[in-house]
Order: sequence, then C-alpha cells, then structure tokens
Amino acid sequence: QETSARRPCCPSPASAQAAPPRRQGPMTAAPASGDGDRSRSPVQVASWQASNGFPDDTGSAHGSGTSRTNGSSCKGGLGSVDVPLQSGQPVQFWYEADPAHRATPLACPLPLTGCGPQIRQSHGWLEGTLTASWSLQNYELNKMETWPFVLPSQSIMFKDRTSHKAPSALGPRRLQPWRVRLPSSELPELSLLLVRWNGEHQINAGVEGDGGWGKFGCPPCDDYVSCMVSTGVYGHPALGGADRCQGSFEIFSLFVKHSRDMLESAPMAPWMVAHMKGRKKVSFWLLWPAEWEDAGGADYAGYIEKRAMFGTMRAYEAAGLRSGFPHPADLYELITSKSWLCSLALHPQAHCPAATLVSKGSVTGGGAAQAARKALTALEQIRRRNPFPCKPGERPAPSNINKNGVQKGVVKLGWSWEGRFVLSFESERELAQRLTEILTTPGCMASTCIVQEWVDFDFEMRLYFLPPDDWQPGVWLAPAKVECNSWGGFSEEGRPHTFRKLTEEQCLEWWEQDVDALKHATTEATELGQFLLAWLLCMDAQPVPMVRMDFMISRLGKGQARVVFGEYCELGACCLAWENGPPTIWRAALDSALK
Repeated sequence: QETSARRPCCPSPASAQAAPPRRQGPMTAAPASGDGDRSRSPVQVASWQASNGFPDDTGSAHGSGTSRTNGSSCKGGLGSVDVPLQSGQPVQFWYEADPAHRATPLACPLPLTGCGPQIRQSHGWLEGTLTASWSLQNYELNKMETWPFVLPSQSIMFKDRTSHKAPSALGPRRLQPWRVRLPSSELPELSLLLVRWNGEHQINAGVEGDGGWGKFGCPPCDDYVSCMVSTGVYGHPALGGADRCQGSFEIFSLFVKHSRDMLESAPMAPWMVAHMKGRKKVSFWLLWPAEWEDAGGADYAGYIEKRAMFGTMRAYEAAGLRSGFPHPADLYELITSKSWLCSLALHPQAHCPAATLVSKGSVTGGGAAQAARKALTALEQIRRRNPFPCKPGERPAPSNINKNGVQKGVVKLGWSWEGRFVLSFESERELAQRLTEILTTPGCMASTCIVQEWVDFDFEMRLYFLPPDDWQPGVWLAPAKVECNSWGGFSEEGRPHTFRKLTEEQCLEWWEQDVDALKHATTEATELGQFLLAWLLCMDAQPVPMVRMDFMISRLGKGQARVVFGEYCELGACCLAWENGPPTIWRAALDSALK
C-alpha cells in the first residue's frame, strides 16, 4: 500500500502499473567506426550516449542516471599527463554503464552460459590500448577527434543483461582524458556487489503521491539502483571525489530471475570475493525475501523465497563479503520475520501490544478453532504479565474493546510487505477463519503466523534513526526525520486500506491544533527508540546504519498522547514524503561499508 510498484507477493494478481518514462543515463564513450567517428559533433555523441545508457562526456545530463560533472573540469587520468603517448601504449579506461539501461553492454568477469545467475561489471577501471598517438596539448573538449582513442582489451567480453547473444569484445572508442590513465596497481576504495532482479517482468519506479515511493522508486527497481550509483556512490567523497571523477570504486551486479538462480549463485561466492580488488568489499541485496513459492507474473517481481535469499547471503558473508544493504543476513531475517513482535511483547520498555506465534501445524492438524482459542488465551496471559502503561483516568490501553479480555486483534505473516497479509478479527470464531485463510493459501510456505491484540490509534509516526558508527553508550540519539501517515480502516475481509501520508499541519488539524500533544508523542516515540535501538544491539553488536521505527499514536487529552511500538523497518524502507531520505540512507550505508 505504500506503493503499487512494490508489488504484493500474494496469490491474487494486482493490476500492473504502467512503466514511467525511462531514465536515460549518461554514457562512457562514443563507439568508433574508422574515420566516420570523427564527423560526430558533441551533440551527436550525447544523443548516442543517451540512447545506449553510457555516460555523457560532453557535459550534457540526460535524465537522472549516472550523470556527472562536465569532463573539462576533471584533471585526472591522461588529463594530467604532459608527455605525448604513442599508439600501442597500454592504458586503463574508466568504464561505466547506467544500471537502468537494460541493453547496455556490461563486462563479463565470469562468462556463464545458460539461463542461470549472471555476474556483470558496470563500473571500474579496465585494461585497454591506445590505437592512435595522443597529446594533451592537442586536446579540445568540443573536438572529439582530439580525445584519446582506446581499444578495450580483447580478452574482456561484454554482454547486456537480457539478450541471449554470446559475449563479445568491444571495438575502439573515443574517451575523455580523465577517463583514461596509465596502467596502475592502485586499489579502489570499495568493491560493491549489487544483487539485483533480472526477471521477465521489470519493477517500475512507481508513482508519486500517497501510494508511491517517490522519484527514486523502490530498492529492486532499476531506477532506484541508477540513482543510488549516480547520487550515492559518485557523490561520496571517498569514492567519486570532490569532482565526482575520482573513480575509486568498482561495481558488479549479480542478476537473478527467481529463487533457483539465487541458490545457484551461492557457490560463486569464493570466486566473486577473490575477483574483487577493493580495499573494502561489500554487497547490497536489493531484493525482498518472502515466504511464498516462486510464481510468474508482474506481481511477483523482485521477491525471493526467504531460505534461498538468506542462505545465499550467508554463503557470501562466509566467503568474506559483508552485507551492507539492508543488513547482515541474521539481522535482516530477524527484522523482516516480525518475530521480534513476540520477543518484545513482555518488555515493558518496548510498549508493544501482546503477540504470539501460531504454527501452521496447530491450525491444520489440531483444528483452527482450538488454535484460535489457545492464541487468545496466550494473548491474555501475556497482557496480564506485562500490563500496558495506563495512568489513572486514561482510557484502557492499548484498546478499549479488549479492556475486559482480548477478543479483537490482527493476524499477520512475517516476510510480507506493504500491509499485505494483515487480517483483522473480532471474535474467536473469526480468528479461526483468519488463521485458516492466511496459513493455507496456495503457495504460502509460512510455518507460523503472528496473532496480535488490537491497538487503538489515530495515525502512525515513523522515525528514521541513523546511528553513527562511533555511537557511544548513553548518548541519546535523535531521529534524522519524522514522518506520519494514516490508514482508512479495514475492509470487510479484514484488510487495511487507504494509506495516506500526513503533513504536520494535517496531524495538528486531526488533533485540534494540540501542538503539545504532538510534541509529547514525538518525544515519547524518540525515547522508546533508544531502548529499541539498544535491543537491536543485543541481536548484532554493529549499530545499524539506518532503521525506521513505526509507532501507533493516539491523543489522550490536552497535551497528552499514547505511543505504541508497531514495527522495525529495514534500511531502504519507504521514506514517505522525505525527499532526501534515500540519498541520506545511501550515504549512511556507504559510510558503514568503508569502515
């Protein structure tokens, strides 16, 4: 519901969104075809570059791909070599390709045949040779015939990510001087492996508005990856440098089409790590784990069965490649499992609703009615052992309907997204129906579901925390951003609907301009966040670069509010109306990767 682009992994297909206009990326070089290349003007070169997903050396930016500064301002590479160079001189050239452009040729460090997982390189210094003499004194930015003429090493094969054509070498090409350097053994600061979707159906960037992810899209979509590289990687001072021309990184992509590809990529881990040259090596996993069998169709794009996903993550971690996005496998699995809802239910400091796990076996073997009865009994026991904080005179907590015993709540699955597979119930009989429905849907591989007591709330408050790497014990951490949203209620089938982003003005209008109550809610949520951040440190000693915490907020009276913890959300979760959220998150993830 946060976006129609992040499609639900569910058996009932949803209508696919129309693809937005392609974000054309800038380009690496203009191809050469004898002297015919010399007749191209910079404008013609820019047009060819935009249509082929390469960077633009003329300084023209095409959309929001991997565009950078005007090449004339970059003084590295051959731009700082005063000695004339002869034809046949070995060189290294900077290769880059926009991740959003599916037809761009990518280097094949490990040429693989067949239809399995594929490894490609989109960015980095590659070997080549000057095919014509070159001198800096003769170079002019607007005369392409004065650019260095480079033949990529014919031992490097290139292939796009979608076609079934055999890999082939590239021909000579004109490059700006700063994209060419003399042979160097200098190591890049970072080697980055992006684990990406390459299935039949693309994942669109989505739409703006209450239901969309904004202009960057969601992590599995190509536009998100393109912006992350152009804004995050190139914009990082240690990687792109002050002029974004430093090129102190290399980027590989592991493309998978389904869970089987993911499993088959695990044995590649030792080779992949050995092939990377960076001083630091890290992987970004830009896919969503799910407890569903693989299925065709656009609604299932970007989802990988969780055992395949986390098992492969652990294989790469064991080989020496850290997981930097969203989190290490164990922590990512914990956060997305939602099992912590039950683990924290007895912690008074967590302000969590009572929750318990119900196994599929108890529903299918012992009977749904008996499973429902035991679940309600368990919730009652948990709530009695950990009464929700409620001051004298306040309405019952966390809901009025359950003040005399738990009868209303929700059933939800772990590894589900966007409010999908959250079903409400209002009686033991209805709970039994929901348990059967959610655990026996064809294709569902979940062995348990979560049953949680009902919470009365007005809207949700989402706090974005970015703990610094040197976060000291006892230091109070403020959120980098606070965003709010509401839900329109639950349908007759028990599903939440009508997601809506809220501004501060809309929240105050809802609360009769009670500024003090909103301030109290924000302070209370931030304070709860300190305990919840510390709890994550119990699970992993390394502070998370970023985590989103969702709280359910209700106004109790003048200047007073109640705050209930709702959910941990992984690094890369939707930033709602926080436009600078994704770039801020990318910077945090890259900073952590370079530590």
